[in-house]
Amino acid sequence: MMSLVSIKNLSAGYGFVEVLRDVSIEIEAREIVAVLGSNGVGKTTLNNTLSGLIAPKTGEIIFDGNLVSGKSPSEIVEMGLIHVPEGRKLFPNLTVKDNLELGSYRRGKSERQKNLDEVLAIFPKLAERIGQQAGTLSGGEQQMVAIGRGLMGNPKLLILDEPSLGLSPLLVEQMFELIKRINQQGITILLVEQNVMQSLNIASRAYVIEEGTIAISGEAKALRDNAELKKSYLGL
Repeated sequence: MMSLVSIKNLSAGYGFVEVLRDVSIEIEAREIVAVLGSNGVGKTTLNNTLSGLIAPKTGEIIFDGNLVSGKSPSEIVEMGLIHVPEGRKLFPNLTVKDNLELGSYRRGKSERQKNLDEVLAIFPKLAERIGQQAGTLSGGEQQMVAIGRGLMGNPKLLILDEPSLGLSPLLVEQMFELIKRINQQGITILLVEQNVMQSLNIASRAYVIEEGTIAISGEAKALRDNAELKKSYLGL
C-alpha cells in the first residue's frame, strides 16, 4: 500500500545551518503519527519543510502520490496538506467565525458552511464564542480555533505543531481526546509534540528526533514501553 506521505532522506535548514539530516518518515492514510523530541531538535523545521515554507536541501517529500518539494505553500494547501502552526497564529481582532472561514480560503470554499457546522459540532465551545474576537479567548479556546481553521480546508493530512503547548493539565487531556476524535473521522494526523506519553497513547506509530536525525522509531505501544525513551525524556 502506498503511503499518504513519504519523506525520504530529507535534509533541511536555514542558510548554511543544517537542522534536519537524512530524515525518512512514512505516514499511512487515516493514522496518527507522532514526531517527538525536545525543543530545538528540528520538529518545527520538519513542519515548515513539509508545508513549503522552507525548501529541502536534499531528499524528497511525496504527498498523495505527488512530489511536494518545490511547490509553494499555497499549492501545498490546495493539495490538502494543512499545517496548524505552533503558537496558533490567529487574527486576534477578527471574530472566531472569520478566523475559521479563513481556513477555507484556498481549499474547501464550496463546502464552507458544511465544514463550519462540523467544526462547531467538534468544538461546541466555539459555537458560543462565534462572534467574539479571537484575541479575547482563553488559550485552550484559541487552540480550538486554530485546529478548527485547519479543518475548514478539508485536510487529507493535518499537521498539528505542539497543540498542547501552554495548556493546563486538564485541557491537555481534553486536547488529546479531541485529536483522537478528529482522527476517527478519517483525517490523517501528523502530531508534533514534546508531550511524549500522551502522544504515544493516541498515535499508532512514532518517530523521535534528536539533534536533527531520527533517533528511535516504531509502533507507539512499543515505544511507550521503551526503557531508553523513558530514561531520555521522562527521567524514569
